[in-house]
Amino acid sequence: MSFRIRIVGFVVGLAVCLTLVLALLELAVTGDAMEPGELLTDFVEMLVMALAIVIGVFGLDRLRTLEGEAEVLKAKLDDAARAGADWRRQSAHFARGLSAAVAQKFDDWGLTEAEADIAGMILKGASLKEIAQVRQTSQATIRQQAQAIYRKSGLANRSELAAYFLQDVFDMAAARSAAQHEQSPKH
Repeated sequence: MSFRIRIVGFVVGLAVCLTLVLALLELAVTGDAMEPGELLTDFVEMLVMALAIVIGVFGLDRLRTLEGEAEVLKAKLDDAARAGADWRRQSAHFARGLSAAVAQKFDDWGLTEAEADIAGMILKGASLKEIAQVRQTSQATIRQQAQAIYRKSGLANRSELAAYFLQDVFDMAAARSAAQHEQSPKH
């Protein structure tokens, strides 16, 4: 039997029990039996009350579950933030060197200061719309400057621009790893 059917059965059963309790209390207090219409009205009221109780209990349970999930996500986010801060601290020297190498390549390509700024934002993943907002200019102007960057660099688009520098990063990382491996003592 499905969970929903069991819940519906529980709610109806609870309403019937509460209605019977009310009918018995009415009989015990007044000595008169309830009229069928009065009994039906009380049953519907108890059904609604039982349903409200069940919904409240499930709502609280769901809230507790969501709070637990939120705590887990917050802990994971805190861990990721710490790991990111550690990585940035450990790679600060490398990042400064990479930034200098990227700036030098922009100079080699003959990019203007504005084009170099835009190329940097493109490398960071900003959209043309976002760059236009930051630089307080139109997307058309940013699009033209991006085309000038691609033309001067000999690259076709933002993907090739990113790949150009990532290739260098991976080549430098591989060279560094190989150098460290050669310097380690052999057993």
